[in-house]
Amino acid sequence: MSQNTLKSLLSCRLALSIKTSQRKQIQVRSKVIPLFLLSLLPLPLGAHADCGTGKRSSYILQEDEAIDPQHGLIWKRCAVGMRWDANGKTCIGEVQVLGLNAALDFTKQEGNGWRVPSGQELETLLVNSCDHPGVDAIAFPSIEASDFGEGAKFWTSTEAIPGMFYYFDFTNGFVDMHSQGFRLSVLLVKDIKR
Repeated sequence: MSQNTLKSLLSCRLALSIKTSQRKQIQVRSKVIPLFLLSLLPLPLGAHADCGTGKRSSYILQEDEAIDPQHGLIWKRCAVGMRWDANGKTCIGEVQVLGLNAALDFTKQEGNGWRVPSGQELETLLVNSCDHPGVDAIAFPSIEASDFGEGAKFWTSTEAIPGMFYYFDFTNGFVDMHSQGFRLSVLLVKDIKR
């Protein structure tokens, strides 16, 4: 069990009182037992952790780009097909879902170092949040536009097994893989020039 999970469980202020007697019995208040039993259920990693706000202050926001100096990355704030609306401070238009090969071709046309992110790069967008999407909603305000009923799924360029590539579902909070021809959303990334 991680330190965060332990801290989270302790922060719930479970009322345990330990009585010392000859038999060294542990007396637990009746309301604690159901909470303790629930804590034993298999839940996703981080499910016991404190909920964050879904916001992260480490991005430097410049129009349609979110700069992440911690990881040395610059992200397009809108999924491919959408464009940044400076007045509304959001993404507008329609998400263009692409097969992975079409997404890779799109990045070549876009130029300037833009690419489909690796799994490790896309993972840096995840924030500890109890709300969806599990990304910074200020830096990436329209992730939900990529949810067509089965989750907001975004390609990575990381191959899982031959012919199958990882994607992240920011609505449901999981990673899975699919063949290159399957059509998903794409966020673009590039390195910060040093």
